[in-house]
Amino acid sequence: MSPAPPRPPLVAVVGATGTGKSQLAVALAQRYNGEILNGDALQMYDGLPITTNKLPLEEMKGIPHHLLGCVKLGEEPWTVKQFLKRATSIIEEIRSRGRLPIVVGGTHYYTQSLLFRDALVEEGESDDLTADAQREAWKLPDANAEEMLKQLQKVDPEMAMRWHPSDQRKIRRSLEIWLKTGKKASELYKQQRIQSKDPESDGWNRSARPNGSEDSARAHLRYDSLIFWIHAPSDVLNLRLEERVDSMVSHGLLEEVASMQSFLQDQEQQGDSIDQSRGIWVAIGFKEFLPYILDGSHREELRQKGIERTKIATRQYAKRQVRWIRLRLQRAVHAANLAHNMFLLDATDFSLWSDGVDAKAQDITAAFISGFALPKPDSLSDTAMKLLASPEEEAKSATYCEACDKTLMFHSQWINHLKSKGHRASKRPKIDWKTLYPKNNGY
Repeated sequence: MSPAPPRPPLVAVVGATGTGKSQLAVALAQRYNGEILNGDALQMYDGLPITTNKLPLEEMKGIPHHLLGCVKLGEEPWTVKQFLKRATSIIEEIRSRGRLPIVVGGTHYYTQSLLFRDALVEEGESDDLTADAQREAWKLPDANAEEMLKQLQKVDPEMAMRWHPSDQRKIRRSLEIWLKTGKKASELYKQQRIQSKDPESDGWNRSARPNGSEDSARAHLRYDSLIFWIHAPSDVLNLRLEERVDSMVSHGLLEEVASMQSFLQDQEQQGDSIDQSRGIWVAIGFKEFLPYILDGSHREELRQKGIERTKIATRQYAKRQVRWIRLRLQRAVHAANLAHNMFLLDATDFSLWSDGVDAKAQDITAAFISGFALPKPDSLSDTAMKLLASPEEEAKSATYCEACDKTLMFHSQWINHLKSKGHRASKRPKIDWKTLYPKNNGY
């Protein structure tokens, strides 16, 4: 069978932190005349190579890397709009040189917004907030989940029902949408769903157009993309991440945190305030080690606590990254009819990297850029067969069980909870055995 006509390709490498994304991207760039575009938001900041886990220069193997260290420490943090503008321009430059653009990074929201024209809410936000909205937005970082949920219930009760009362990040995000756009998040998402089903729109619902549905779905792709998902199970990855944190500390992480804190103090002395809830200041390791940097006593105890907090935060971050891939990126991939171009590579055992990850990625990339048929993504491994299945997420609606003082987010969870022994026990009438069988006063 002759290959399909050549096409301008783009390769994206995604996965949790510590799975070897950068290593694979460099190998592909060496083999296929590529240049690498950074898709990690924190690695876009100048300096701080340890805190942001930048790839050492010697491991770049001479491959050009773009959008690394391009934002100064004191600059306003980038938005996704800024990233998209710079990234799309750089991709065109790479292609003009006849080279292969390879996007790699752990900020999967950035990568997804680059791959798909999916009208994310953030792209429609106004940068011009009213004074009242600005004041309210600044309060959010200090508000707890309960306070924010009460506010969200007032302005967007439909959206409030979707989030668990302790899911502070998602509750805050819904409030931010209201404050920044003046529109309810529930309404914006509803509009997007309607547009995706509109036969006249450039939508994602392939069933809406029996004719030309392939073209309709692929119209949402910015590029003809090949996606590699580097995956390792959490038990293996967690051990790997803990070892990496220990290595970062031994290679100067604490010194970098101290330099960041000194920079903050200098800015404050000059009368410049920096929002520490955004940008580089949310990098894992900074706030975790601040007590050690600021407190002159109990140094070793604070150091050990900082290490443990950093390890916990890193594990949680990796979990969130995988969750984004499963519930957001994969949904976009399936909606754009791109599932046949997304491959999971099992990086459980680094000793098997050459055959299990590198060789497979090289072969698939060669077929992709030549226009030959690709293997079935679920044929690469049992893990791929399991995790690449279409991610169907239940509609969320918080339901509170007063008897058990517990909130359930999905209908199936609620049904299972009602059948559980714990719930049945809590609903069972309590028997007052003392009243039923009083002491017989010695008889």
